[in-house]
Amino acid sequence: SCLYDLFCTETPSLNTQSLRERWLFSGPHKRLDNLMRQAGNKYCADCGSLDPKWVSSSIGVFICIKCSGIHRSLGVHISKVLSLKLDQWTDEQVDALVKLGGNTVINNKYEAFIPSNIKKPRPNSSIDERSDFIRRKYEFMQFLDPEENLSCPFVPSHSRNSSYFQNNSTYDKKNYDKQPTKNRIGNALRNSWTRKDSERKSSKKSNSLAGMIEFVGLIKVNVVKGTNLAIRDVMTSDPYVIISLGHQSVKTRVIKNNLNPIWNERLMLSIPDHIPPLK
Repeated sequence: SCLYDLFCTETPSLNTQSLRERWLFSGPHKRLDNLMRQAGNKYCADCGSLDPKWVSSSIGVFICIKCSGIHRSLGVHISKVLSLKLDQWTDEQVDALVKLGGNTVINNKYEAFIPSNIKKPRPNSSIDERSDFIRRKYEFMQFLDPEENLSCPFVPSHSRNSSYFQNNSTYDKKNYDKQPTKNRIGNALRNSWTRKDSERKSSKKSNSLAGMIEFVGLIKVNVVKGTNLAIRDVMTSDPYVIISLGHQSVKTRVIKNNLNPIWNERLMLSIPDHIPPLK
């Protein structure tokens, strides 16, 4: 795996078959500890804070507690956040994390091209700065290398995001026609990134980050099962559970055609300074 090979490079004594097998078959938390010691994983992938304690298991990056709150606000369909210490990891989850490659590999992909007018957050950056950068990086995927993504130059996203790209992709047609085809798409995207930043910053005040990031703790809700649920379709239901805390919302998986579903899922929410009711 990418991370194991990197670990062996930094620790030559592990570069033997027997030690490789010992590493692969050690417990998941032991393997996580090894991954955390990799040079690129010692710092938050998004702001550079030292010693991150959280992971986006779906993306594959190690992140700090402040950036983890923003990742959770993106939704689990984009970024599923787990704690390195508080959550119980399975071997399958660690295997998936290893295959993704770690901070260095992921940042090489998601930060392939950062326009000069966009600054990557630092450990002391504000919430707004973190939010703007992380959403551009993972939700809008604006920093990918356009020449490596020609088959899908405009990344699908929510309907509100698609209009953002369409309304901001105009530029000088004369210069456009003179450029090679593969560069036209990349320049179109890059020009769109530099426009209407003020509109994006004002609109994001009303998004789901409100009251989310400055939190005093975490709340974990174990969703176990439902019993004799009401029929909502013709003969049965497709139940799921949504839990809300202020502007945050998390959801279990949908279980098809079952009035007595068993989830056994743990949902996690940030607790803001002013605690709203849990619904």
